[in-house]
Amino acid sequence: MSVEISGFEDFADELDELQERVETIDGKKAVSIGELFPPDFMQTFSEFDSIQEFFGESPWTVESEAEFGAIPEDTFDAYVDDHTGFDSWETMLSAAAREWVGRELAV
Repeated sequence: MSVEISGFEDFADELDELQERVETIDGKKAVSIGELFPPDFMQTFSEFDSIQEFFGESPWTVESEAEFGAIPEDTFDAYVDDHTGFDSWETMLSAAAREWVGRELAV
């Protein structure tokens, strides 16, 4: 009696492809805020169409990392809580990062 199992070669090829995508992500040094928060993410999880609108409607001028860093964390978290489905910037950022990795890996 012999049993033949098929599909392992296809599975191995898929794993190789996934590994290549992971290596591409690993080599990436920076992700733009627009890439991290695409319109579909913002439309799904906030009352805004884009990350630009999210910041544009905020009470702060955010045109640089320094300006962003000057916003008090608790105040910004309250803005995120009021205008998105997240209770803090950290949770919003984490969700966006998970989705970005998923898009990059095409999972």
